[in-house]
Amino acid sequence: MKSRIITKTSAVLMAVSIALTFSACGNRSSGSNKSSSQASSSEKKKPQTTTAIVTEEPTEAETEAPKELTGTQQTWGIFTVLVPDDWTLRGGNFIDEEDPDTCKVMESDFYYFEFKNEKEDTQKSQYEYNKKTYTNEQFDLPSTVLNGIEWNGFQYGNDFGGGFELYGQSGGRFLRVSCAGFSFDSQEAQKILSSLTVSPAEEEEETGPSEEVSPE
Repeated sequence: MKSRIITKTSAVLMAVSIALTFSACGNRSSGSNKSSSQASSSEKKKPQTTTAIVTEEPTEAETEAPKELTGTQQTWGIFTVLVPDDWTLRGGNFIDEEDPDTCKVMESDFYYFEFKNEKEDTQKSQYEYNKKTYTNEQFDLPSTVLNGIEWNGFQYGNDFGGGFELYGQSGGRFLRVSCAGFSFDSQEAQKILSSLTVSPAEEEEETGPSEEVSPE
């Protein structure tokens, strides 16, 4: 009798021991699954990195309007024209420095406006010659009236910024303008051409430069 009780007790203890062993294994498996689930969840919640696109704002110098061109009205021979500050007026040409029918308004040797009064046939032949010569990026300019003078011509391009050639009439004179370094629609061209006046052909012509300060 005593032996049976011991046997039953041993069987019960063994069963309890086995049950506890399986329970511990189950908890370890559950804990492992839980850790794996938390890791997966953590990866999902990890914030995504983005690359910000930075746009450069234009500097003050880039947005600043072009400086207003100022100067004085000066006269050489038959021409009176605006000479911008720090520019020069050169009268005549390399053959005759006293020639009243030609002058240059110059920023430099490569940037200038040359004005000529010519005979009609000379004006036409010189204009056509230049049009055949300056062919790079050439295009015709629209007829434009500036200070009462109607100008026609063409524009061209080169390594120095190009230029343009114009022809027109004023007071019975046949005029031609050769520009180097500026486009026809530039501030310099528009201001200088709009300032130009030419004495009529019947007036007595005086050679020599003079300077007049333009009104404020």
